Amino acid sequence: MEQIKIILFALASFFGIENGRIAAEKTDITIYPENKKIEVVQEKLFSILQSKTDSTLVVEQWNKILDLKRDEEAWSEELNEFPIKNFELFTNNNTIQPHLILHYTEEINLKALGIWYNKEKNEFSINNIPQHNLKTDDGKLVGNYWFFKAKDTIAFSIEPFLQLPNAYEKLKTPLEKLVKTDN
Repeated sequence: MEQIKIILFALASFFGIENGRIAAEKTDITIYPENKKIEVVQEKLFSILQSKTDSTLVVEQWNKILDLKRDEEAWSEELNEFPIKNFELFTNNNTIQPHLILHYTEEINLKALGIWYNKEKNEFSINNIPQHNLKTDDGKLVGNYWFFKAKDTIAFSIEPFLQLPNAYEKLKTPLEKLVKTDN
């Protein structure tokens, strides 16, 4: 099995932008098996800025994301398995929250995101990567895998940047400090 895909916590990856500079401190993922839908909500977007050039790149990527979100053909190839894709940007308490909804036709399509389906057991599984800090009340951790019953709505969150080295933590800048939030 593969691990959870970076696309879930790197904003630019929704649109196939290479070397994305915008990440989410926390990502909430909800799978609705009865509707064959997955919802991804990113929270507390940030970037690591090591130079003035980095901030310029972040602003350029943000502007590109705003342009691409209006283009229905702009999606990452990783999302080709999902015939219906919706992407919106919301602001909540002056913070930007990307909200992605994907519809799939078969449970196996979730493999593109690092979520595996076992048809015989009717369950989903995800590799447990301790650095991702996956939290859920819906799954069960057995060995190196999280298991979820595929008949129920499944919700989990990941926080892959909780243990950033101090040198990078000092360079972490909230996206709102770099861009306009009037999307």
